[in-house]
Amino acid sequence: MTRKVFTLSYPMIALILLLGILLSACGPVEIEASSLDQTTVQEPGLSDNAGGSSSPNEPDKDIHGAGTGEHEEGEKESTASKELTAAESPRGTSDASRPVSDTDSQETRETNPLTGLRVEYPEWLRKRPVMFAISNFPPSSIPHTGESFASIVFELFQGFGMTRNLAIFYGDYAEIIAALGGNQFAEGSGDGNVIGPVRSGRVVFEDVKTLFPKALLITAGASSGVKAQLSNRMSVYGSDPDDINSTGVRVDQLSELADHPVDPEDYVSLTFDSAPPVSGTPAASFRVIYNLYNQIGWQYDPQTGSYLRSHDKADGTGELFPELDRLTGEQLGFENVAILWAQHRYVTETIVEMNLVYVWDQKGLLFRDGQVYSVKWSTRGGKLRFETLDGNPMPLKPGKSFFEVVSWQSTWNTDEMIVRFHEPPRDF
Repeated sequence: MTRKVFTLSYPMIALILLLGILLSACGPVEIEASSLDQTTVQEPGLSDNAGGSSSPNEPDKDIHGAGTGEHEEGEKESTASKELTAAESPRGTSDASRPVSDTDSQETRETNPLTGLRVEYPEWLRKRPVMFAISNFPPSSIPHTGESFASIVFELFQGFGMTRNLAIFYGDYAEIIAALGGNQFAEGSGDGNVIGPVRSGRVVFEDVKTLFPKALLITAGASSGVKAQLSNRMSVYGSDPDDINSTGVRVDQLSELADHPVDPEDYVSLTFDSAPPVSGTPAASFRVIYNLYNQIGWQYDPQTGSYLRSHDKADGTGELFPELDRLTGEQLGFENVAILWAQHRYVTETIVEMNLVYVWDQKGLLFRDGQVYSVKWSTRGGKLRFETLDGNPMPLKPGKSFFEVVSWQSTWNTDEMIVRFHEPPRDF
């Protein structure tokens, strides 16, 4: 029998020696721990007084708002619903609001990525956003306090024809609000100006918060099922346990609440241009009807270049009244108002889920400069963006924005200039 002998060629020997040298030089390979394993690690800088939980499973933190009284943390959802059923279910400005000029030097070009406006206190761009759940029901909760200082406001459906706002404060708002001094319109605000009235959490708030990393969510409690799905949340209590509208946060607390470092680049997604696009059609006013007893009107004001907000009184007449900010006494105004069509799904009578994150090419309308534009909106990669129908970036007007989120079933009547909310089907 002939035995075959395996031999190495010179090129193969050289290759083996080279690999051995390389491996000995590299040393052992270290495997980085997965962030999924770090479930007990709290965000740096958070504390019992100013933080909130970085994990939905960690205990929530509590703070006291204006006053010393407390409300139940598990809000009684039937309160606002019963009230609705019983009824038969120019903003202040400052130099900081100046758009960035092309002549500004790079060193002074400090802009709020949520508004496209220069800020007076650039250091506030490195403080985290603070998000407030603001009540629209019962009707006595309107007018709100401090909402005109939010960079972005989402209005979100919560069942029974009612909505709740999620106001996102980011930038140098606290310094500007504090400059109001003694201009205190809210009752029970003797300790300082108040943001509110704050109400309980909703599961959709977590979706919105995903778009603003490290943001702190402020609610007046939450039901146990909802609370488990909300991260980085704090509870606030009211000044009068018998008044559901007395829950708020004093302005002098905002600096502490926002005191957590962030990178402004994390919030860059929207584009801004002071020149209106040429593809719009006139839209001097329009209305959003969530329910016969929940109607909103928007009227363009050429003097301020913003849309002014009005609201009905949940009496079924449809008569609208200017919606004021108690802190300023002036009507709420936003340079941009967008209608965002999104998929809604009932979980229970009072829990409504919405697909707001990681969605593509959703239908939308953008109102700016007295014009309306058909747009697409998306949150690919957790970033909110607006595009024209042919896929190009759609710029917002530099300023503040209000987003009305409506169901896929909702309609837009171009003749009457009315968006009508239609409820999604119930699967239970």
